[in-house]
Amino acid sequence: MAYVVKMPKLGLEMKSGELSAWLVSEGDEVTEGEPIAEIESEKTTAEIDAKEDGVLRRVVLAEGESTAPGGALAIVAGADEDISGLEADAGVGAGGDEPAATDDSAADSGAAETTETAAATGDASSVAKQRPSGSDGPSGNGEVRASPRAKRLADDLGVDLTTVEGSGPQGAITESDVEAAAESETPAATDDSGADADTADKRVFAPPSARRLARELGVDIGAVEGTGQNGRITESDVRAAGGASAAATDSAAAAGSEATDATAASEPVETERPLSGMRRTIADRLGESYREAVHVTVDRRADAEELLAAADAADDALGVDVSITDVLLLALSASLDEHPEFNATFEDGVHRLHEEHNVCIAVDIDEGLIAPVVRDVASLSLAELAETRAEVTQRALSGDFTMDDLSGGTFTVSNLGVLGVESFDPVINPPQVAILGVNTIRREAVPTDDGDVAVRRVISFSLSFDHRIVDGADAARMLGTLVEHVENPWSLVIAAGGR
Repeated sequence: MAYVVKMPKLGLEMKSGELSAWLVSEGDEVTEGEPIAEIESEKTTAEIDAKEDGVLRRVVLAEGESTAPGGALAIVAGADEDISGLEADAGVGAGGDEPAATDDSAADSGAAETTETAAATGDASSVAKQRPSGSDGPSGNGEVRASPRAKRLADDLGVDLTTVEGSGPQGAITESDVEAAAESETPAATDDSGADADTADKRVFAPPSARRLARELGVDIGAVEGTGQNGRITESDVRAAGGASAAATDSAAAAGSEATDATAASEPVETERPLSGMRRTIADRLGESYREAVHVTVDRRADAEELLAAADAADDALGVDVSITDVLLLALSASLDEHPEFNATFEDGVHRLHEEHNVCIAVDIDEGLIAPVVRDVASLSLAELAETRAEVTQRALSGDFTMDDLSGGTFTVSNLGVLGVESFDPVINPPQVAILGVNTIRREAVPTDDGDVAVRRVISFSLSFDHRIVDGADAARMLGTLVEHVENPWSLVIAAGGR
């Protein structure tokens, strides 16, 4: 049975997904359950499996392009099965063309409507860019298909996409196509003397970051030799050129001679690392948090002896691995009961206090920092809490987490104490209004009531909060309550152990 492969919804908060890679090519046979594509959402990645045996007859979305959940990605059907109806459902015409207009005026109208709609909505998933009537694109049907990355690169390099021949699915233009076109458009023109006739006016292929750096270092970017793909100028090239220029100036002043190539060669080698979709999302969300929320952080120490003792006792008594993090979550939940304004989110001007304590636990994975949710902490026994916390953490570390694991949090805990950090300013996880940083446990000499000194283990906390929503005095009281529960955790542990 023929069907349209659609973008799945990987969690309630997913707004769009990017087609990272096709694992099969158009025309290939696919088997039920076989992965055929990789996708990436704002927070996670996943594979799409074939629902039935068949042939990948049409690729609708090219690699690097995005669409909303439910958007068409491809069509799978039998080798000779009629898919015209599915092509219409997917918004494409037979053979990759858009539905044909009935006359020239209708075609012009459709092109204008498409252009105006795209301009009005700013739809990043749009793959068709109409051109004036009478012009014909590389695919011969008057349209340009290019991935968002290819479009951005074309802007950087000054390449006209209407002149580029696409090598992707259905003639879609890829980044490699743009780079190849940029290289072919810049032949070295020479005059009769053999010198470059257009050196001053040659096109420079450099991203904005490299251009900014060139201005800061006083480097003529037109004179820089690019070592990037297809001769693209990188920031390292600019730094090398800046170092060579400085060395030449110093050498000429000291000895009246030119600098050697060794100076440039001595510059440290640097690597450019493109951001993954998840890393870009993390960057965007943290940037949004710092721009929008008014961050203030308050710190406080607590005696950790009873916390450690309670965790050890529970670990022995319950038959499950109980850590100090689990006892800390009990103390935090009890504190949020007394200060519900911190178990909250702030969106669209509304400070929403949540009944359930859905606590996010920050976990460091290769792609960046994510925060899976331990749901309704207050309703869990200590054994259930320890098991649940371990499960969500393990899913995050193994990459088996889903969007549901990352959605719906009301408060976040970030523990850098395991890495020896003594104090830090955690960044709020939007739309939440606060985050608790847990610092390392260390030994300190503490005065006793009888005037003596005892060595005790001490833990400190850093509470960041959005000062637009709660005040510093509120945060101080919240931390004070937390410290009381941390220093006297036994009643919480006993109550949770008996649930």
